[in-house]
Amino acid sequence: MTGRIVRCRVLNRLSDQCTGEAVDPGAELLICARHLAEAQRLIHAAFQRAKKSEPST
Repeated sequence: MTGRIVRCRVLNRLSDQCTGEAVDPGAELLICARHLAEAQRLIHAAFQRAKKSEPST
């Protein structure tokens, strides 16, 4: 018996749902590997900007 495939919940600008399979089907946030990697890049960039704007001690 095969399990149900859970799809990524990300929508594009035309409101079309991503067809990728969710990385963790049981998680609260259902995103595919592609969108997970994109989110990680954005988070990393935000941390780098925050580190640059910290006042030196």
